[in-house]
Amino acid sequence: MIKPTSHILVIKSTKSEIEKVERFLKNIFEEHGFPEECFNKVYLCVSEAVVNSIIHGNKKVIHKEIEVDVNCKSRSLTVTVTDEGEGFDISAVPDPTKKENILKESGRGIHIIKSMSHFVSYNEKGNSLQFQINC
Repeated sequence: MIKPTSHILVIKSTKSEIEKVERFLKNIFEEHGFPEECFNKVYLCVSEAVVNSIIHGNKKVIHKEIEVDVNCKSRSLTVTVTDEGEGFDISAVPDPTKKENILKESGRGIHIIKSMSHFVSYNEKGNSLQFQINC
C-alpha cells in the first residue's frame, strides 16, 4: 500500500516549462509504481491545467509562478494546479460541446479534465483547480 505522499513542482509561466511537468510526473509514476497506461491521461489533464494557468491565469507573465501539487494514494492521484492570476468564474466558460462552440480552436481543456477525472473542483477565487484521477 502506498502511503499518501505529496509532490510539489513550481514552474514559471511559459510553455517551455511543460517539459518539467512531464519529467515531474514520470518520476512520480516511477516512484509510486502507478500503471504506465494511466500516465497519458494524467499528463493530458495536468498539462491542460498548466497551459490554462500560463495563458489565462498568469497571462503569460513569466515571473508569475504556477504550483503543481500531486498527492499520491494507493490507486489515485489528486492534482492541484494553482496560478497567481486573478481567477475566473467556471460558470462563465462556454460549453465546448454546444453547436456554436464546436469549431472553436480553444476552450476544451476544462472539458477534457472533467471527462477524465473522478472529481474536479475550484477554489472560490478561481485560480486553483483540483482533480482526482483513479489509476
